[in-house]
Amino acid sequence: MFIISFIFFLKKIYSIYSIDRKKIDNLILYSIIGLLIGARTFHVIFYNFFFYKKNIIEAIFPIHKESNSYLFFFIKNYKFIGYQGLSSHGAALGLLISTYLYNRKILKTNFLFLCDKLCIFLALSGFFIRIGNFFNSEMLGTTSNLPFSILFVQIHYDKINSIKRHPSQLYESISYIIIFKIISFLYNKKNIKGYIFSIFLIFMWSIRFIIEFFKEPKKILNTGQLLSIPFIITGFYLQLFQVFLL
Repeated sequence: MFIISFIFFLKKIYSIYSIDRKKIDNLILYSIIGLLIGARTFHVIFYNFFFYKKNIIEAIFPIHKESNSYLFFFIKNYKFIGYQGLSSHGAALGLLISTYLYNRKILKTNFLFLCDKLCIFLALSGFFIRIGNFFNSEMLGTTSNLPFSILFVQIHYDKINSIKRHPSQLYESISYIIIFKIISFLYNKKNIKGYIFSIFLIFMWSIRFIIEFFKEPKKILNTGQLLSIPFIITGFYLQLFQVFLL
């Protein structure tokens, strides 16, 4: 799902700007590396630190320790599972850092100008990724009796597979496509560097903060909400900075 949105973004970049193909290839490389490192690092530190503290190899490599399993037919008691723990907050921060480094070394344009374009892709990417989470029955919602609640029959830890839940993944994906439409519209109306990026930070992470109330495990403030707060504050800071700039 991330690749689908990334291809869409690159097509837009190609159609709007005459950027050298080699620079676009470098952007892909920087973005993927930054996204994966950021997403994995945040998940390890903020979501499952005590497990990975004792299993450092599983924090670095997409493998899991399991008896009577073989990794590539010769490494015993490990199996390949892919990177199942990835944080969207870490992905966003990693992508911003890698984009900053890419811009400083290769593109050499105004960073906020680049962020305004990047956030349009991130909103669309969020839409596709949450659809993928829905297909995988990941990031489950809390129990619900509403008519549009979803029965996730492949979930094994429920004692009875008749428990219906909020389709929180769909709530989030619909919200992100609305944000994508809003900032795409504003992009053509506002010419202030960083304005679209600030709107994106406020809208995107405020939505994430609210929808966390419909996700398991249900807490007053969970990790996802706490990690969203700095992004929201940064968005308001950029808005305030623009007011004084004008």
